[in-house]
Amino acid sequence: MNIQLSAWFRRLRRFGTSTSEPLVSVVINTYNRCESLERTLVALKDQTYPMFEVVVVNGPSTDGSAGMLEKFADSARVISCPEACLGLSRNLGVAAAAGSILVFTDDDVIPNNDWLEKLVAGFKDESIGAVGGTVFDVPLNRVEWQLCTCNRLGVPNTDSEGSIEDYLGRGAEPFAYLAGCNMAFRRDALLAVDGFNSQMVWGYDDVDVCCRIIDAGYRIAFEDAAYVKHDRAPSAVRDRHQVLRDPYPLIFSRAVFALQCSPSPYSRSAVESAIEASIRDCKHLADDHLVKGVMNEDEHKRYLDRSRNAIRDGIKAGLGARPASNLPEAPKKSFRPYRF
Repeated sequence: MNIQLSAWFRRLRRFGTSTSEPLVSVVINTYNRCESLERTLVALKDQTYPMFEVVVVNGPSTDGSAGMLEKFADSARVISCPEACLGLSRNLGVAAAAGSILVFTDDDVIPNNDWLEKLVAGFKDESIGAVGGTVFDVPLNRVEWQLCTCNRLGVPNTDSEGSIEDYLGRGAEPFAYLAGCNMAFRRDALLAVDGFNSQMVWGYDDVDVCCRIIDAGYRIAFEDAAYVKHDRAPSAVRDRHQVLRDPYPLIFSRAVFALQCSPSPYSRSAVESAIEASIRDCKHLADDHLVKGVMNEDEHKRYLDRSRNAIRDGIKAGLGARPASNLPEAPKKSFRPYRF
């Protein structure tokens, strides 16, 4: 018996051969992070949960990701996303995933070996539509995302007080949400809210979907022991020092979320005013970066220009209709256990 099959059968023996455990799909959305993605895929081989598959959605990467993924052709399913758009990429992952529980993580994450086991355990109550876990921020050397909440103007708090139950229920304000690199959903719950908002290139996709799931009558649970380490690798919008170099995607997505959020206690004019007022925070941050030498004059100007454009474009997009995702039922025959 080869090593890959031996590891898989060890997982089966740990849980027995019962088919009562739900099928799990781990979806990894990636874009130009070849090295960190490979580390994540290798780390997943040690999961104690027996029946899971891995679906990698590769954006228009130009860093060799496609070639690297050929090494995983017999263990993971790889599909392509034509745009560098996280909301669209997540929906493509949902459409391809065969599991009844869909777990999302990032391409720069290393999970604990019992990560999936702990997440799945959180779904024992049928009222639970989503489960999240602890995120340890490697660059900051601390747990950065704990009890995350957001109000319907799009203002988040990643260390809220109280219990998660305080932030649940239709129309909750603020409401609980899960960190995008450590969140799991019942497939039925995702389909009930038509998946992720494909307008959101980066940011607020996790906030938006959790808000919709709560408003649909589901509860969200948090499992402290479902633990991942997040490297926060450089990206198209953030550098290796964790400085946000391009604020456009985040501001744009916030505007879309806040304007399309329903129900909301805020009028359209109040939402637009709050979004437009965020330029003050952007200028304060950019000015601080300029003084500290983090940005030069050209970068400072570009940062503010991109912020203003994001506010304008985000308000325009947010006043339009949310794109329909039209997600299919699970392609169960495509399920392929992750064997490494």
